[in-house]
Amino acid sequence: MADAARVTAVPIVAAPRSRAAAKPRQEQPWRRHLRTTREGKAFILVTIGVGVAAFNTGNNLLFLVLGFMLSLIVLSGVMSETVIRGLFVSRRLPMRAFAGKVCLIELVLRNSKTRSPSYSLEIEDLAEDAPTERRCYFLKVGPSAEQAAAYRRTLSQRGFLRFVGFRIATRYPFGIFEKWRILDGPSDLLVYPALLREEEVSEDAKSLGLDSPTPRVGVGTEVAGLRNYEMHDDARAIHWKRSASLGRLMVMERQSDASSQLCILLDNARPPQADPSWDEGFERAISKAATLAVLSASRGLSVEVISRGGRSPMVMPFAAADPILRFLALLVRVDASIAPAFGSHARSARVIVLEPRAEVAAQP
Repeated sequence: MADAARVTAVPIVAAPRSRAAAKPRQEQPWRRHLRTTREGKAFILVTIGVGVAAFNTGNNLLFLVLGFMLSLIVLSGVMSETVIRGLFVSRRLPMRAFAGKVCLIELVLRNSKTRSPSYSLEIEDLAEDAPTERRCYFLKVGPSAEQAAAYRRTLSQRGFLRFVGFRIATRYPFGIFEKWRILDGPSDLLVYPALLREEEVSEDAKSLGLDSPTPRVGVGTEVAGLRNYEMHDDARAIHWKRSASLGRLMVMERQSDASSQLCILLDNARPPQADPSWDEGFERAISKAATLAVLSASRGLSVEVISRGGRSPMVMPFAAADPILRFLALLVRVDASIAPAFGSHARSARVIVLEPRAEVAAQP
């Protein structure tokens, strides 16, 4: 069993940050699950022992102790039922999530009871084929109140992570039994491909000529010179050290790259006799395509990814690469025997061919 994440619950003061949060549906009232804890088993054994001793000896004091212990068992069932009744849970998903990284997911617990609070609640967020590493703990939720707590989840692979519901458990009040119920709460989180370190693709990008400068002044990586600052210049281009030494603002000009458009051809055709190493290479090729797309867009290039039978939207210079990341997150393998050919691409674009086994570059 995963350890509970003892997170202090705080009142809700902000609106939901994600549109992916689903409206929870409460389970049927009679659906309850119960198990005896380790401490509870010991308590029941002691109760049985006291009962046997009371009936054998006829001692009134033992009968009094037996009645007291039995009443604790009954009271535990009644109070735990009151605690987990009338609860609703919703989740707030992050706007972006990447494979291999840890994301923060927030759970919001609402107590619909108007008079009685709920104590000592442990909530587990249930997802298909993905165990929960951490859980959220709520010490007390007042009547008609909402509280939130967050937990960290490590995302193992790209694609959709499908959440199915919540498990609300409590050992209140005496820890003899653990009672839980399952609430429906389906929602999907799109996990982007894992991003590689910039050092892993910077040398490849340089060898492919993506940073090759031209005599034109524009967006690029090579410095063309310095000039006086003008009103229309970007503040990010100011050379602060030179400006401080001269006493006036100086702007650093760069030489425009040889091409302003990058086309990434990603071969997703799986050979018939491919082994598991091909799948690992395919995932790495997807990660490399995602990293190149993010870096190229940040450098002022328009980027697109073309696969067999698919094409991503064009990402404009300095824009967020989310359309390409969504395309790569949902990219599937196709059979090489029926795989369609690559679609056409712009002739003026730089072309990079990424294959699961070998990665080569080609000029149009």
